[in-house]
Amino acid sequence: MGVEDLIAAEAAASEAHKDAELKPGSTLTRGHGRTKTLQVRLNEDEMQALAQLADRRGVPASTLARELLMTQIAAGESTPQAMIARLRADLEALASTVA
Repeated sequence: MGVEDLIAAEAAASEAHKDAELKPGSTLTRGHGRTKTLQVRLNEDEMQALAQLADRRGVPASTLARELLMTQIAAGESTPQAMIARLRADLEALASTVA
């Protein structure tokens, strides 16, 4: 399943279940102060690994990705390059454990 298919499936599921109850531990983020969007390109395997892990945790893939990014930022990486290298390594490790 390609990224476009995953996005379309997620959008359709979201629209079909607009009034679904939130899972325990979920937080509603509409109306928050986040106004910027970051695009991250993943290959099909990386996206599938992220989607599967997010599914197991019961959160959307975008929420998991944001949590992973914020964890790295909070860890205080010294440079953006170091943070990107760490994220790539973590994604590769995640992809190899899920696949």
